[in-house]
Amino acid sequence: MGTRLLILFTLLTSLPACAQNELEKLKADAEKAQGGQQAKIYAQLADKLVAVADQQFTSANSVQGLATVQDILQYASKAHDIALRTHDDRKQVEILLRLTQRHLEDMKRTLAAEDRPAVDEVEKKIAQFRQELLDSMFGPKKKDEK
Repeated sequence: MGTRLLILFTLLTSLPACAQNELEKLKADAEKAQGGQQAKIYAQLADKLVAVADQQFTSANSVQGLATVQDILQYASKAHDIALRTHDDRKQVEILLRLTQRHLEDMKRTLAAEDRPAVDEVEKKIAQFRQELLDSMFGPKKKDEK
């Protein structure tokens, strides 16, 4: 029984290190990538950071959690800007930002009241990014002059 507990403890304590390594790899990949691929990686990074922020809030580290939420906004903004500029992988970026928005919404429900407004603001900004991406793909066509 003691061995199982030790293995479980080792696995649980190594998960954050694995997650940190994955985030660092995504950041490095994003710096090397170009165009739509770079936008997708930034969007993936934003989504993965929601879990980090959630863990920080759960650990009663609101200051760090709010800083991570701002990082989420930064990476989502980069993904949005690159996808709009290059017109590459806009749909995939929009889908990833939708997931990020949903994950933020789920996380927000568990937060203390004083932490919710900042997360809500970021969630709304990501919704705006999504709408701009959708408009760039499926926006109204210009009317022909008669």
